[in-house]
Amino acid sequence: MFDLIASVLSWFYDLNGSYAVAISLLTLLVLIITTPFTLKGTSSMLKMQIKQPELKQIQDKYGKDEREEMNAELMAFYKDNNINPVGGCLPLLIQMPVFLVLYRVVLGLTRRATDLGSQIGTSSAGVFDATDPQPFESTESANFNPAWLDEDSAMFQDLSSTNEMNSVGFDLARSASNALGDGITTAFPYLLLVLIVFVSGWLQHQMIRRRQSGAPVNPTQETIMKLMPFFLPVFSFTLPAAIVIYFFISNVYRIGQQYYITRSMYHGEDSLGAQVKAARDAQPKDKKSGAKSSGAKKQSGKSAPTKKNGSKSGSSSQTKTLTKTKGSKSKGGSPGRNTSGIQGSARAQVQPKARKKKKR
Repeated sequence: MFDLIASVLSWFYDLNGSYAVAISLLTLLVLIITTPFTLKGTSSMLKMQIKQPELKQIQDKYGKDEREEMNAELMAFYKDNNINPVGGCLPLLIQMPVFLVLYRVVLGLTRRATDLGSQIGTSSAGVFDATDPQPFESTESANFNPAWLDEDSAMFQDLSSTNEMNSVGFDLARSASNALGDGITTAFPYLLLVLIVFVSGWLQHQMIRRRQSGAPVNPTQETIMKLMPFFLPVFSFTLPAAIVIYFFISNVYRIGQQYYITRSMYHGEDSLGAQVKAARDAQPKDKKSGAKSSGAKKQSGKSAPTKKNGSKSGSSSQTKTLTKTKGSKSKGGSPGRNTSGIQGSARAQVQPKARKKKKR
């Protein structure tokens, strides 16, 4: 894989003679090849989100000991609805190895003969004498020893005969942090390239975020999405400018790719994005009504005991009154005696007032 990508890169260099253009064309070629997988994966991911309630019903229908039956029904469901269950991960699974190889190939262009690993490898291949101390005297002054390139290719011959990878006005073998040591004027094009990587990454992040507005996002995932545009610029500050060009071209292409995905899959009433949005809008309503009904149940549950307690207290007081009346009947004998007892107590309360009047 390394030799294949390196040979394609060398072929692009033969067409124009520019390192930056060759790296850009190779990056675009890899991105174009992986684009169909990205589009198909995005489509499968949206279909999965639309069918999520039905998938949940299938999963809830089976118990823990019925995994095989559940998986069989899920696979039949995926087939009937033309859904690839790993479609959302497929672009990443395909792109990651390819981009890692591409990254290593581009980084290998700026490998110098003084690198210990390259020196061991090239000495075993007979490129130069490992016992010669000269290659270790100065890393920056040593000529390049590009990895994975055919030694007869024009790109290998040009790089191996110089210690600078000059293209588009500056040395692509240097990093922004390294160039900053020579002053802001020398470092300006490198810093500008890093800034462009940051802006393009931030624009790509904003396009995805606006498109997915209204969707519930995990706080950890939200934090990662916010920090992601800052990762590449930090790495780009310390990496050779050849790798930064690879980052920049990738970001610019993905901005156009995200724009196409937005226009083709998220615009229109019948689009997949509109169906996902309708499903998302329906889910919070169900949860909200469920919360209201549960709240009403709680309130009714609270009021019911109060009424129950009140009826209990009322009935208990009535029971006590009846018990007293029954007790007075049993003790006093007849109702007449009870009335006379009440009248006697009333007279006892009136008599003190009459006595006071007599004294006056």
